[in-house]
Amino acid sequence: MIDKKMKISNFDINKLNILELGCGRTRKFQDSITIDIVDLDTIDVVADLNKGLSFIPDNSIDKIYSFHFLEHVDNIEFLMYEIYRVLKPGGKKIGTVPHFSNPHYYSDYTHKKFFGLYTFSYFSKSSPFKRDVPKFYNSLDFKIIEIKLIFGSYTRYRSYLKRIFQFLVNFNVSFQEFYEENLSYLIPASEIYFVLEKTA
Repeated sequence: MIDKKMKISNFDINKLNILELGCGRTRKFQDSITIDIVDLDTIDVVADLNKGLSFIPDNSIDKIYSFHFLEHVDNIEFLMYEIYRVLKPGGKKIGTVPHFSNPHYYSDYTHKKFFGLYTFSYFSKSSPFKRDVPKFYNSLDFKIIEIKLIFGSYTRYRSYLKRIFQFLVNFNVSFQEFYEENLSYLIPASEIYFVLEKTA
């Protein structure tokens, strides 16, 4: 771990603490602590997140953001435990991951994990969805605040149509479940937006 800007050395658990994981060149929050394995100007801490967040104290982080990062992680369960450990009670993990139907997912050889509508339910003891998933794989209990399917396109016309479709699909969880079971390979989703909360 390289603490380039002394943000870990000067860490104050009593402040509002925000982490951005694997953000690369795209820093979204000025006062956050950015962590990435690649040493760029936007990165505060250079670290291999596959090895966890051992340099961050327990119950010390208010929000953790990651956008198109979790699919690159070797052991998602281990990192989710680490995220849960460092979040304060009521702290939130917010981010996006590519949906398994996204055809562009397969172009990136660094992608290691697939994500679907139910993936984050495996890290929660309760779920908003009708379809149940096993709860015995781990002891994590994130509260699922929001799961939203995102649709996009590189052309303006198709992007407009997909925004309408996105609104309909995310109207309620039944529509989301129907989409993923019956329509996901017909009209691929781009990504999943999620908000999880540490329950205790």
